[in-house]
Amino acid sequence: MSIDPRLLELLELIGTSEAQKKPVRPDELALELGCSLDDLGKLLQSALREGLVERIADMWMLTDRGRIEVKSHRERYIHKKYGHRPGFLGRVTRFVEGSIQDWRGHWRRRHGLDENSLRGFYRDIQDLEGRVEETSSLVELHPSEKGIVAFALGGYGLVRRLADMGLTPGTEVTVVRNAPFRGPIEVAVRGVSLALGYGVASKVFVKRPKGTD
Repeated sequence: MSIDPRLLELLELIGTSEAQKKPVRPDELALELGCSLDDLGKLLQSALREGLVERIADMWMLTDRGRIEVKSHRERYIHKKYGHRPGFLGRVTRFVEGSIQDWRGHWRRRHGLDENSLRGFYRDIQDLEGRVEETSSLVELHPSEKGIVAFALGGYGLVRRLADMGLTPGTEVTVVRNAPFRGPIEVAVRGVSLALGYGVASKVFVKRPKGTD
């Protein structure tokens, strides 16, 4: 089933408020979505009919089906945007791959993620607060820009190495300088300066703090 992108955005916002144990008012949802209260009501009714959300007391909650849809959307988005090289070659690769049915197997066979890294990846995208579309690769940040680590896309060895350096989900990182021609990237993490190779930094994905867009 193809879901309205606005409905997916709504589900991600509800999932975030649920994770924060913070009830969200309809006017706040409408503001975040950039729609009227009437349009929001229609989206919520659609989500209810599809069994994607439920209302408990004064709080909207995702159903199990809603959580599955959010996870599936995030996985497809990450694969499309970050799983392959940008440009023509990436489009060709995705075309050759066709429709992916076994995502777990695909990540293992085509992208080199082992079972340990996959478990961490799925946990991190499930715990991601906000919309997956708000993420970007660390290499996309400019000097002095900050980001909050959201997830990493790589094998267990890479993820473990990043964790040893303090680059774990929820950690704030500041880009100090970018070397030209895809050279190393210097970042500040937990008061420590680190130099990351471009390839490693490109596997780290962050969310910019609110109010820095």
